[in-house]
Amino acid sequence: MRVIYSIGAKFAGGGIGNTAYHAVQGLHRHGLLHRLLCGSYKPTEIPRDRIRAVGLPSRALRKLAVYDRTRWITYLHNVLYDRWAAQRMEPCEVFHGWSAFCQRSMARATELGATTIVERPLSHPQYRIPLLREEHAKWGIRYQSPSHAWKRVLKELARADYVLIPSDFVRQSFLKQGFPEKRLVQIPFGVDTQRFRPADERTGHPFRVLFLGQVSYQKGIAYLLAAWKQLGWADAELWIVGRQDRNIGSALSQYRAVQGIRWLGYVTDPVNLLRQADVFAFPSLQEGSALVTYEALASGLPIITTPNAGSVVRHGEDGFIIPIRDSEALAARLVELRGDPSLRKAMGRSARKRAEEYPWGRYQNTLAESMCNLLG
Repeated sequence: MRVIYSIGAKFAGGGIGNTAYHAVQGLHRHGLLHRLLCGSYKPTEIPRDRIRAVGLPSRALRKLAVYDRTRWITYLHNVLYDRWAAQRMEPCEVFHGWSAFCQRSMARATELGATTIVERPLSHPQYRIPLLREEHAKWGIRYQSPSHAWKRVLKELARADYVLIPSDFVRQSFLKQGFPEKRLVQIPFGVDTQRFRPADERTGHPFRVLFLGQVSYQKGIAYLLAAWKQLGWADAELWIVGRQDRNIGSALSQYRAVQGIRWLGYVTDPVNLLRQADVFAFPSLQEGSALVTYEALASGLPIITTPNAGSVVRHGEDGFIIPIRDSEALAARLVELRGDPSLRKAMGRSARKRAEEYPWGRYQNTLAESMCNLLG
């Protein structure tokens, strides 16, 4: 079986590029990878003669897109990448393309007789866009997302033979839109359990809560900060780690002087930060299946998160699942975990065991097996 795998991001370059790397690594290991198409790539063990990349134009446009609030540059990049990929399509049995990058290239793959899979790492657009618009409006901000962008995604989802999703939350968002369940293939992501490990001992510092991710309305950071301010702890710490979204600055201003909050900005390697925390808080409004939750589990941290984070956290065992936009519930769970060290330790041990159920090898094997099963 020949698989063509297409992603317009930087392959093995962080974020979805890392997820793609683990998928392609598995396909290569199982002898299924025919071609990798990508925007650019970081050298890995994947043979270069299997890779076709746009290169410099893709890197330049993605760099400019960081400063574009309208998201039109991102849309332009994705359209151009898709056209480039369509021109390089070859006969194959399976075409695997990432959502937003594959409308035209998937159509070409269909013409060549391939079974097509779209990977959707987020909730259904008709769930996601209204939710984010509503959240931004609460703060007096207009959520800008070109309608052409999500309409392209809808066309991809409609055309694909199957849609690969990572979590129950994403599944439910699709089913609520009337999407046929038989076309959904659900495979949770994975984690490097050797790299992410619990600290030998967490002592000698104040009670410490860690948030790791983009500092944005989507991640629910405003509700975490409100909960922290409500608690008024002078002898505890909240570490905020991640790049700040350009639209959220005014909402954060009231928390800049709150005791215990440390703004650490973007960090390339979060391993040591996870080992220095007591609790991981991630009250996201919308994800697919946030990789940071897998990493926090593997680091032995009890997690406070929401159903919309798409995590594999079990409520009451590895941490707590709270409703979105609920700073009161978040504060109450922080109080509970701070006041009960034995509960923190028990949940931390459970979290580590849970992470060990989701190594990247499992993800790779399941993906390869699923592709074979889809072709009978």
